Amino acid sequence: MNELEKIRRAAMYLEKLSMGIDPLTDTEIPENDIVSNLRISRCLAYSAGILKDILNGNGRLKIEKTPFSITYEQLSKFEYSEAPITISEIARRLNSLTDCLGVKKISYKDISQWLISVNMLEEFTNIDGKTSKYPTDTGMELGIFTEKRKSIQYNKEYTVVVYNKNAQKFIVDNVYAIMEYNTRLKKNK
Repeated sequence: MNELEKIRRAAMYLEKLSMGIDPLTDTEIPENDIVSNLRISRCLAYSAGILKDILNGNGRLKIEKTPFSITYEQLSKFEYSEAPITISEIARRLNSLTDCLGVKKISYKDISQWLISVNMLEEFTNIDGKTSKYPTDTGMELGIFTEKRKSIQYNKEYTVVVYNKNAQKFIVDNVYAIMEYNTRLKKNK
């Protein structure tokens, strides 16, 4: 059974349950059964409707997400890398610690904007008009530095900013300050 068939079957089960019908036997469900409860049957009908919308391709389901949040316990599970990693990888690792679908992800931009605000990174605009970020002297002392890499696809050299273990710890230790900074920034826009 492929995924589409599974979704169709789940929608059919939910719809039948919402109408008080046992989807396995097509018999009426007793009135004292939990699915006969009005709130439960409405929830089942709503869920069946969402699955049908997905199957019919009727737009995307939009869920209002709450701002990124993470507990101290989740943060304690952050996997530091001995080898320097990019800010995108740091953001990916932070996001992997939160398993909530209704929570916005922290982005590399959120982290880099905060690092600029605390003088660890600075922005430069090159002659092509492209903006790049580079570590300040303070950032380099912390463990933020640049590395030359070569694109295999384009056979072109480029510079990437990487973060050693000490810089990774600095970001993780300040994740709440990063969240607060970005919340203020978004409110002021």
